[in-house]
Amino acid sequence: MPKQGHFAKSSQIKQLNNFKVKKRGGETVIANNQLTDFLVVRYALTLKKRVKPAYRETIQRMLIEICEQLLTANGNLQQIVPPLLTRLNARVPWQFYLQVLAEWEALQRFLQKELPAVPLRQRLRITASISQPALEELVLQLLVKKVVAITFINQPQADQQRKSQMVAMLTTSLFTNQQIDWKKVRALLQPFPFEIDQSLDEGTRQWLQKLSEQ
Repeated sequence: MPKQGHFAKSSQIKQLNNFKVKKRGGETVIANNQLTDFLVVRYALTLKKRVKPAYRETIQRMLIEICEQLLTANGNLQQIVPPLLTRLNARVPWQFYLQVLAEWEALQRFLQKELPAVPLRQRLRITASISQPALEELVLQLLVKKVVAITFINQPQADQQRKSQMVAMLTTSLFTNQQIDWKKVRALLQPFPFEIDQSLDEGTRQWLQKLSEQ
């Protein structure tokens, strides 16, 4: 199991994709620690085929991150997703959020449909969902935080008032017609190269590099 916000290693993802459910005594039941494996297989057989090819690995990794917390959070996505994205903010490029938002409704529907069908001894379901507008607002806040952090990276003594003013300005500027203006996000963040955590495994580093170049 990967640490929260650290992503599963690429070798683990390959193992998940090869996961198979075994029947015992005529009854199909899986252990709790196989929940992620089962849902990743279902994703590969269903939703993955409908996701844009360039977005597939991002959505699978997001699914894995969510699945690792479904049991402890009792299927509450409102409890899982906001802290998860906040933890990931410094570890992923802005393109990660673009892809997650683009496929969020499909991913959430997948979980709402597939989770109750997972043959756990005690069945689980999504108990609280996150609307597209709510997720968009959260992502906007995280993107603004990214821009502000980069802007003042060499100004550690910058006063809080200046930062707050910039937050207010960016929040208004980057959100038009009830959605994030990704062209403006790109214009603000693309000039700054994304720094990849070199402690991550090679497959994850390659994914992040490719993602940051889109």
